[in-house]
Amino acid sequence: MWQFLIGLLISVFIGFTWDNLAGKSFFIGVLLDVIPSVVFTLYAFRFTGARKLQMVAASFYRGETVKIMLTGAMFIAVIKTVPVIFPVLFIGFLIAKLSQFLQSIIF
Repeated sequence: MWQFLIGLLISVFIGFTWDNLAGKSFFIGVLLDVIPSVVFTLYAFRFTGARKLQMVAASFYRGETVKIMLTGAMFIAVIKTVPVIFPVLFIGFLIAKLSQFLQSIIF
C-alpha cells in the first residue's frame, strides 16, 4: 500500500512539474512493481501452519515465478502498446522497488 501511495504522490508531482506523459510513465512504472507484488502476496500467503510446510514452500515458489513472469509480460505489453517515456517508467519501477526494500527495513 505504501508503495502505491508513494508512487502516486511522486507521479502527481512529476505530472505537475514536467508534463502529463512523464507523470503517467512514472505511475505505470510503479504499477509494474506493485501489481506483481500483490499477486505474489496472494499466492505466497494462502497457507499457514507447520503441518502445511510443503504447501507453504510450494506457494512461495509458485508466487515468485508468477511475479517474475507477470513483471516481464507487463513490461513488454506496456512498451509495445502505451506511449511512455521509458527512462521515467524505469525510474518509477526502481523507486517502487526501493520503497519496498526500505519499507521492510523500517517497518
